[in-house]
Amino acid sequence: MDCKAIGQFLLTEAGHGLDATNLETTATLQPDGTFILNSPNRFASKYMPPTVPVLGKPCYAVVWSQLIVGDEKRGIRPFIVQLNDGVHMCKNITAKLIPTRHGATPVNHAITHFNNVKLPSTALLGPVGDKPSTHDDFLVAIWRISVGTLALASLALPATQIAAHIAYKYSLRRKVGAPNPVPIISFRTQQIPIFTAVAQTYVIEALTKHAIKYFTDPVASHPARHAITTIYKAIVMEHAQASHFNLSERLGAQGLFDYNQIVTQFAEMRGIVIAEGDVLVLSIRLASELLQGRYAVPAPLYPQSLLAQHEKGVFEECRALAKKYGPRSTQYADYILPRSKDLVEAIGHRMAHESAVAEHVPQILADIYEVFAIKKDIGWYLEAGLLTRARIADMENAAMISAFPNMNEWVDGMGVAPYAKAPILSEASWDNFVDNMYTFREAPEERAFM
Repeated sequence: MDCKAIGQFLLTEAGHGLDATNLETTATLQPDGTFILNSPNRFASKYMPPTVPVLGKPCYAVVWSQLIVGDEKRGIRPFIVQLNDGVHMCKNITAKLIPTRHGATPVNHAITHFNNVKLPSTALLGPVGDKPSTHDDFLVAIWRISVGTLALASLALPATQIAAHIAYKYSLRRKVGAPNPVPIISFRTQQIPIFTAVAQTYVIEALTKHAIKYFTDPVASHPARHAITTIYKAIVMEHAQASHFNLSERLGAQGLFDYNQIVTQFAEMRGIVIAEGDVLVLSIRLASELLQGRYAVPAPLYPQSLLAQHEKGVFEECRALAKKYGPRSTQYADYILPRSKDLVEAIGHRMAHESAVAEHVPQILADIYEVFAIKKDIGWYLEAGLLTRARIADMENAAMISAFPNMNEWVDGMGVAPYAKAPILSEASWDNFVDNMYTFREAPEERAFM
């Protein structure tokens, strides 16, 4: 592959993220058919794609702007714009380098500002038209963001695999107690978060295959694709964030340092939660549309399963509230919106478990995942009379006991050993890591005295 140029997508602004339909960047049509691209204020500066010159490669971007024809706003339209030549920014375009995100791999995120930049008539991607475009036109124009939503969220799979691999292998090596020390993996408090993370990776892998299948179905509508990507992202990012946090804690002090990979990956996952559509906002939109009956998600394959009953139950509760108060009411905002992500996750837990069954994920791992999902809303199962706290504890205990003899095989089966670079994985790698640390010693005169 010969990388001749860099491409960027400039939609959101410093003052307009989730409400991108209100962005303020303008592209004004001139009498000669050209356009003037302008950021009228700092709130209109594009935030935060990496647009600074790098690698000597020219950078081009699709810049979303409000098309102005005469005195009329014609809607949000895409324009192709060269931002820099790889060394310098183009005329009347500035990029301010944002400080790097703490803990994450550095990316040259920037704030990009346009000061009456002249664009050729060919810069507009599409016709000017003779009437303003609608909000629906805008959503159709940016529908491929959902491709990025699915693709970026799928990074949760290898990240969680690597984190689970590191935590498991370290827990085998780390021993406590005297005079007969035992590996810390022998403790249930270590097993639950690690085994759960491993189970999640197998289930996520199965769900990923099914999500891609649904998304690439040629007859699938844009709303159907949006639904699948939202459900997928909500589930896998929740799993990845929670697992990375829990696994880093189970490494003790070692979990605080980025050389052991987990906390760095956790920071990356936090960024992906927001990128290509904030999970919470995507969930609010999807939950509202489902509650209003605009479309539906794939029906449960096993309606009597615990997770399917949970999905049905929480949606019935919210549908009743939505019908009682209406989607524009204060009560809807107070009671339904805060539960939107939980509603979407309820669908996702059921779909993920069904995908695991369809893809023949080991039953023990599917059971561990089911218990994890149940514990996310344990109160509902108690209220519905389906389970007791004691029964849930027994289910989890049985799954952990059954999983223990096979866990090493399943961890190795994830195939991420070549990508796990944490020095705590073995005695040899840890010794080598320590030997190469900067070392402070006593003053020369003290050594001479000794």
